[in-house]
Amino acid sequence: MRSVLRHVVWRLTLASQVADYRAECLACGEASPTVHDRNVPGGPEDWVLTHTGAHPSHRSYRAVTISAWRTEPDDTVGDSPSPSTS
Repeated sequence: MRSVLRHVVWRLTLASQVADYRAECLACGEASPTVHDRNVPGGPEDWVLTHTGAHPSHRSYRAVTISAWRTEPDDTVGDSPSPSTS
């Protein structure tokens, strides 16, 4: 039985150009709604300002961007190795 194996280079790409966004309060851990675009009314930016207004000592937030990745074999790189003739 013979098998031919080849080295495959993998590529990491974005699965979609669309990302999700949310904010998290570093003081209490509460989080904004997750939205699919920036500058959405009632989205993370508005939530941060509203949350700080309700809790004046909460002034630090984490901005979270969520995107999806996909791996694909890059068939344009590398050649199949020649079978050895031993």
